[in-house]
Amino acid sequence: MIIQTPALVLAIRPWSKTSHMVTWLTPEHGKIVTAVKGACRPKSAFLGQYDLFYTCDLLFYRRDSEGVHAIRECAPLALREGLRHQWRRAAAASYLCDLVARVTGGHQDARPVFGLLGQTLDRLSAAAPLNVHELILWFEMQLLQHAGLMPDLTPCPECHPPGRSWLRFSLPSGRFLCPHLAQHQTGEATLSLHRDVLELFAALSQRPHDVLPPTGQPSFASKKSEDGANLLLGLSRFLGMFIAFHLDVPSAVRRVALEMIDTTLRQKPVLLENS
Repeated sequence: MIIQTPALVLAIRPWSKTSHMVTWLTPEHGKIVTAVKGACRPKSAFLGQYDLFYTCDLLFYRRDSEGVHAIRECAPLALREGLRHQWRRAAAASYLCDLVARVTGGHQDARPVFGLLGQTLDRLSAAAPLNVHELILWFEMQLLQHAGLMPDLTPCPECHPPGRSWLRFSLPSGRFLCPHLAQHQTGEATLSLHRDVLELFAALSQRPHDVLPPTGQPSFASKKSEDGANLLLGLSRFLGMFIAFHLDVPSAVRRVALEMIDTTLRQKPVLLENS
């Protein structure tokens, strides 16, 4: 069956000296992989028609089973050239594409994730001022929500009074530990979160799914505390642990991406305690 669909390039791997294996995200067919034979030959019809972060009009022969599909043709729709001139934003875009490739399956409706990733890459490729770290956290929250894995960070009024700054969170259950509920298992992965980190989480996660964080405005972290960078780092580490636990995503890729986009010259203790 021949399928025509918009598709976003998530990854490109060499297959031979002149051919590629390309991983795409499509709205209605999820993640697919196509073999592009002779893509690097000087007279190839695919030369310059696709690249990382491109959105293309893709025509391919769909296989009924999982596997490599055969591509017929493609043409670029959105090139996002800004990512070729801003290496920190390109590093962030690479991480987001890798994350989507790891958590998205084939033969499934991926329209919400396709729209989310396309919007985010458009914002990263724009020249407008942007807190890239904050945008990554926002994207991760939206992806968790689409996957039905959003953590419940609502404190229990009985077990977590307002005067308590540090709250114990259970990674397996995705919520805070409460004495009046079933006790957690011995050796269960837990961590402590500062209440200010919860406020930052709520401020970012409550944005509508189709609205990106604004550009050219102070970040949420700077509004919530004088130590805004510390709050953002605490939230970042919490999300990293949660994603690694529930999505089985290696933490090394995320850690390297965040280190590459970091422009600060000093580090401070983080408002997050490991168990």
